Amino acid sequence: MAPEWAPTRPLEGPATAIMHGEADGTGSHDIGRPVGDNVWELFVSCDAAEALRLQFSHRASRHIALHDLGDVHSRQLLRQFGAWGCSPVQRLVIRQQGYGTTLASIEYVSFLAEGGETVRIYSTAVDSTPAAQQSVARVLLEMSQASIVLLGEMGGQHCANALRSTLQYVHAAGWTCPNLLVLPFGAQAAAAAAAQCNQVVQRPGLLLRAAPTPARPADAWNYILGFWQKNHMRGRLAAPARAERNELPPLTLDLPPAPGSGTLPVSAPMPLPAATALSTAPAPGTGLSAALSTYLRLVSGLAGLQACCIFDIDQGTALAHAGSTPSATQLAQQGAALFRAQHLARLAMSLAEPTQEMLLSSERHHQVVRPLPGDRRLALHCVFERSKTNQSLIRFQLQKLDAWLKRQPA
Repeated sequence: MAPEWAPTRPLEGPATAIMHGEADGTGSHDIGRPVGDNVWELFVSCDAAEALRLQFSHRASRHIALHDLGDVHSRQLLRQFGAWGCSPVQRLVIRQQGYGTTLASIEYVSFLAEGGETVRIYSTAVDSTPAAQQSVARVLLEMSQASIVLLGEMGGQHCANALRSTLQYVHAAGWTCPNLLVLPFGAQAAAAAAAQCNQVVQRPGLLLRAAPTPARPADAWNYILGFWQKNHMRGRLAAPARAERNELPPLTLDLPPAPGSGTLPVSAPMPLPAATALSTAPAPGTGLSAALSTYLRLVSGLAGLQACCIFDIDQGTALAHAGSTPSATQLAQQGAALFRAQHLARLAMSLAEPTQEMLLSSERHHQVVRPLPGDRRLALHCVFERSKTNQSLIRFQLQKLDAWLKRQPA
């Protein structure tokens, strides 16, 4: 029999104790130890999200995660699920080893699926600090066998914007969940779910579906149970690999070392096809640094990119260009004109903010004009094919590249 956990035991071995449950005879599915009616307790010496990731990985957890977006309450839904064969609501309390401080409190129910498998349904509405709540929610979603997004009515474009931001999570390296269902609660939510699920650039192997709006809680349970029964045997997603030209490129950057760093790259940057080779446009008295050249090369490898250009905002002259059409001169001149129009519009409205990113969409293209981080005199102008990407993914990838560029030596 395993010894009782000592609250003041010093840190030894792994950061988290993997609790097996032999002492209480409950089997290996439960995390932690029972301390009361439907309450389980887990002591850890790391943060709650990492502890949960270790537990799920150790048990190869096949759970369902319910995630709230808008005015939908997953924890209330858990209580209603008890009427359709689920267990009473249980609570997992994660505490800090030695101090007993509560790091997170998570509610869940379980049901017996076909074949005798016990499946847990966790709510991502975790009781914790805001930062920890977000981290734990991400772990619950990323490591589930099926994630259910409960999309409530939010008015205007808020439904679409919130869902689009959440769907970006699927491109993270830690996301292994193969099944994602959007369950809308209202007419606007249903329209946003249908639109966003059709536009999102999916990872290979990911199943993304939008369900009809449930007329009653029993319908919500039927949709979730049906989705599980049809798709629960689908394999986990593999870690993102280097993609082909027209697929999602990786978000981790394999780059050459900075000058003088003395480090070797893990792998060389992906070579550009001949059609997108860099060509430096003439600009008297200016030059493009090695970091900006690499930055433009990485931008040119994004999914759906047709052409891109780095240009001087004040002069409207191109410094470098990649892709096909529009040309470097066209991108530079029209990008500068857009910034001037933005500046005049802000002055007319007595707005003092500096130059900001602009993202314009037409029937066939997305157009991005944005200042470069660290040098507000220079900007990036890109044209993307709308059929191969979407606005949310474009912004997400460009922000990742911005973060890399900020770390480069001046």
